[in-house]
Amino acid sequence: MISGGRLTAVILLGATLVAGRSPAAEPLRLAVMDPLAKQLSCPCVQGHAQRDYEQLASFLGESLGREVAVRFGESLDAFTNGGFDLVIGKRSVVESDAGRLGLDVVPIAALVGRDGTTTQRGLVVVHTADVAQALTDLKGHRILLGPADCDEKHAAARALLAAHQLNLPADCPTVVSCSAGAAAVLEAASQGGPPTATIISSYAQPLLEGCGTVKKGDLRVIGETAEVPFITAFAAGDLDDRDRVLAALLQTKTLPLLQMAIESKGGFERLPDEAGRKPAAARPPAASAWPGWRGHHRDAQVAWLPDTLPAKPVVIWKRPLFNEGLGGVAVADGMVFVGDRDAEDRHDVFHGLDAATGERVWTVEYPAEGRLDYGNSPRATPLVHDGRVYLLGAFGHLHCVNLIDGRVLWERHLRHDFVATSELVWGVCSSPLIVDGRLIVNPGGSEASVVALDPVTGDVIWRAPGGAAAFSSFVVCDHGGRRQVVGFDAESLGGWDAASGERLWTVLPKIPGDFNVPTPLVLADGVVVCTENNGTRFVDHDGNQGPQGTGLAPDMHTPVVSGDRIIGIVKGKVHCLAAKDLTPIWVRFDRSLTGHVSLVASSERVLAFTDKGELVLLDPRADDLRILARLQILPPGQSTYAHPAVAGDRILVRGPRRLTCVALDDAAR
Repeated sequence: MISGGRLTAVILLGATLVAGRSPAAEPLRLAVMDPLAKQLSCPCVQGHAQRDYEQLASFLGESLGREVAVRFGESLDAFTNGGFDLVIGKRSVVESDAGRLGLDVVPIAALVGRDGTTTQRGLVVVHTADVAQALTDLKGHRILLGPADCDEKHAAARALLAAHQLNLPADCPTVVSCSAGAAAVLEAASQGGPPTATIISSYAQPLLEGCGTVKKGDLRVIGETAEVPFITAFAAGDLDDRDRVLAALLQTKTLPLLQMAIESKGGFERLPDEAGRKPAAARPPAASAWPGWRGHHRDAQVAWLPDTLPAKPVVIWKRPLFNEGLGGVAVADGMVFVGDRDAEDRHDVFHGLDAATGERVWTVEYPAEGRLDYGNSPRATPLVHDGRVYLLGAFGHLHCVNLIDGRVLWERHLRHDFVATSELVWGVCSSPLIVDGRLIVNPGGSEASVVALDPVTGDVIWRAPGGAAAFSSFVVCDHGGRRQVVGFDAESLGGWDAASGERLWTVLPKIPGDFNVPTPLVLADGVVVCTENNGTRFVDHDGNQGPQGTGLAPDMHTPVVSGDRIIGIVKGKVHCLAAKDLTPIWVRFDRSLTGHVSLVASSERVLAFTDKGELVLLDPRADDLRILARLQILPPGQSTYAHPAVAGDRILVRGPRRLTCVALDDAAR
C-alpha cells in the first residue's frame, strides 16, 4: 500500500461495486406556485416575498440523493407538459387547479411563515376616507371578492360577511388580484364612484405599499376573515418517494439557515390527519446521508427518530477496523467513510465502505508518525461534498480524494504549510467545513489561524491571522446578507467573513482556560456556545453576548436543539433549557448517562449514545426527564468517543477496532 513513502489509494472491490450500482434516479420535479417565491414576486419589500426555493431544491436533492428540477408558475397549467412530483403553493389554489385539471395531489406538509403560523387571512379594506368603520357599515357598498380559488379572498370572505348580515349574490363581482382590487377601491374614491370595499390577502398588504400600488395609509382594514391554510406541499398521487420527500421537508424544522432562505420561522410541518391527530413519523430510507461532522448542518439534527427502540440489537453489518479511533463517521452517496490507524500505529488509514453491506471499497493510507494524548487516530470527521471526500488526520495531513475510488486529488499538511507552532497535545481535531465554494480549515498559524482553500485544487483563497487552533469545529451563519464562519481559536470565540476572511468580532471568556471543544449551536439570530469554565451563553451575529447560564458546562460534549429546547448532558445530569433565553426548564441525574455522551436530535426525540455502549431515547418535550427506551449495542467499557452517524433508519457506531451498523427500529431488519 505504501511505495517509496508516498501516498497511494488502494481500491478493494471498487470496480465490482461501482459497476453494480444502480443508475441515477430521475430528477424530482418540483413545481412552485408560492406567491411569495422570489421568481413570482417583486423585490419591493426587503426580506418579504423573496423565498429562495432554489436553496430548498438544493437541500432536497442532497437529502434524497437525486437531482431536483425546480420550475415556477402561477397555476398547475404551467406544469402539465413537463409534469411534477411535488407542488408547493397556496393550498386552495393548488386544490382548485388539481380538481379542474383532473390531477391527483396529496397534501403532506405546511410551510410555517415568519409569523410562526401556517395560515393567512383575508383583509376587508376600504379607502381611508370611507365612512365605513365596521363590516356592518358596508351595506350599500360595492364589494369585490377575489377569485373563487383563493379561499381567504372568496369563501372565507363570504362566510365573514354573511356573519354580519351581508349576504352576497352568487354573481358578486370579483377581481383577479389584490392589486386590481386595491386599484378599484382607489379609483372609486378618486372619481366619486360608489363606495367600494375589497378583500386582499394578509401577505399582500406590505407588497401593495412597497410596490407603489397604494400609498401607505390609502387603505384601511375594517375586518379580517378566519384563518385559512396557506403554503402547502403536495405530492403527486403516483409519487413512490412520498415518505422520503416528507421526511426531508420535515427536516427543515431543524435548519435555521434554510428557514431564513425560505422566509420561515419553523420550516415545514406535518399536516394533521382527518381526525386532527398527527400521524406517526414517516421513517426515512436507509440511504439518508450524514455527510460530515454532526450531519448535514453540524447540528446533529435528523428528520426522524423512532418512538421506541428494538428489544434487541438489530445489526445490519459489522466491519473490523485496524485500530482504535476517535473521529466520527460520515455517510453519503451510498458510502460510509471513517478514519483509522494501521495495526502498528504509524500510519493514518481512511476507509470507504459500501453503506448497504459494510464491504470495503477503498482505503487511503499514509505515514503519520507521532504521539498524542488519547491515541493517534484521526479526530476530524470526513467531509463529503460534490463527489469528493476531505480526510484530515490528527497530525495535520489533509487529503481530498475521489468519493468513488479513493484516488487522491490533492493533499496538504495544515500545520507545516501554515506554520502552526503550538504544542500538539490532543491533535488536529476541527472537521473541515465547506462554505460557498470554500473549504474552511483552522491550522492555527499566527499568519494563518483560519484559512479558506479551493476545494477542487487545495489552493489558498484567503488566510486570516490570529491565534492557535482550538479543538471545536466551525459553523456557518447568515447575518444581514453576509455569511460568517463562527468558531473558537485557543483563546476566544470569533466570527470571520466567509468571502474575505476578515475577522468581524471577538469574544473573550470571562474565565480563561476553556478547552474549547464543543461546537457552537446555530440559532436564527446567533449562536449558543458551551464550555466547561464559562457554561452556556448566547452570542449574536455581531459578537454581543446575551443570556448566560453556568449549569450546562460540558468540556467535550456538544448539546443539541430539539424544537424550542436545548438538551445537554454533563456528568450524568440531563439539562433541558429554553432555546430562546437559556432558562433552565429541568435538570435530572441518571447514572447511565455519566461519562461522555453523543447526542442526535429530531423535533420530537433525542437519542443519546453513552460511553457504556448504550442507546438511550429521550422525550425532550416532557416536563421532566423521560426515558422512552434503552438498547445496549456495544459491550460496556469500550471507547465510544467517536460521534455516531444516523443515516435514515440506521445508526453507525464506532467501538474499538469495529464499525457497527445497527437498525433503529425492527422494520429496518
